[in-house]
Amino acid sequence: MAITASEAAELADRLSDELSCDNARMRLLCITELLCRLTDRDHPLTNSDIRAILVEQFGEGCAPAENTIIGDIHALRDSGFLGLEVHVTPSGTWCESSRLSPDEVQLLLNAVQSSRILTQRQSAGLQGSLLDLVSCWQEDELDGEVFVDQRGREKYQHIFKVNAEIARAIRLDRKIEFEYTYTGFDRKPHALADEAGKTLRVETPVALIYADGKYYMESYSSSPWRGHPKLIASRTDRMFDVRVSEERAEHNVDTREARNSVRKRLRESFEMVGGTSRILFLRVAANMTNVMFDTFGYDLRFAHFSGEADDVETTAVTCVKVADSFTFYRWLSSAGDRIVIEKPLNDMWVRVGAWDKIVGDTPIAQLQEDYKATVEAYLAYLDRARAPYMP
Repeated sequence: MAITASEAAELADRLSDELSCDNARMRLLCITELLCRLTDRDHPLTNSDIRAILVEQFGEGCAPAENTIIGDIHALRDSGFLGLEVHVTPSGTWCESSRLSPDEVQLLLNAVQSSRILTQRQSAGLQGSLLDLVSCWQEDELDGEVFVDQRGREKYQHIFKVNAEIARAIRLDRKIEFEYTYTGFDRKPHALADEAGKTLRVETPVALIYADGKYYMESYSSSPWRGHPKLIASRTDRMFDVRVSEERAEHNVDTREARNSVRKRLRESFEMVGGTSRILFLRVAANMTNVMFDTFGYDLRFAHFSGEADDVETTAVTCVKVADSFTFYRWLSSAGDRIVIEKPLNDMWVRVGAWDKIVGDTPIAQLQEDYKATVEAYLAYLDRARAPYMP
């Protein structure tokens, strides 16, 4: 059933006011925009519908005959123009993007809406660009809202400019110059100085990393900054006055190893804090398995069960390789007695768990040393945490 004059006017209002149609080439582009904006699988338009909308938008003199519209639609369908799939059906014509489906646009919208590193203006602009990829009807369905915890969100976002400068330094094989800051009680960034009082850092960028909702730059310096290791991860939102240095990047065994082991270190670091890698065995309560999978991934294997498999009181042991760091201790303390470090008894005890991929040929003596060193460091961490409250 053909649309009415009032429906044609309503649909024409959904088109951009900047569209013009003065010749055949422009008409084809206008029909393309009309199909992209006004049609989808559930909202096809007939040739007479399309002509009525063109008349409403541009006047009778700019609206071609229906046979001409048919020819334009077939040309658009056969050309593969702009990655569009044009469907000509008995009920009318509709189109969709062959590059992103509405479901994929929805996923990207959710990612943009939930991002804490975008300003509201940046977020709104990206959402608008994504919604331009679907019809106006689908836009109404997809344009929801994801509520984001914005506590501590920075007022001025410069992360992407910093990231671009880091990427440029890596591409040009140059060092990066910057000041690293902390936010003071006045909510303003203040540059951190080294032991000599200098605030400028000049280091070799190794990798740009996105982890735990933040961007980090891993960089190398043969002269460690403030007692840190030669390889250090710095949050890019805390980097200011960032620029590519005139100095060439350092190249040595350490930098090559750092570049080659980025993915491995990401798996083993804890909240982007590195340390001595330890192979640990953790006894996990049944109601903490989701926490384990969320933290270490779904490759975990469990063994040494105590209790029935479907009992909430059951515990089991798994094996992980993790950096010995305060962030790991903080995470472990939050679990209380529901995740505890277990001492490996002997080679047979280890082999039962099918943890060869992690353990490899590590001798039992080293595994027990990892247990001892980590427990001692963890208890020291807990002692420091409780010290201010002790009489």
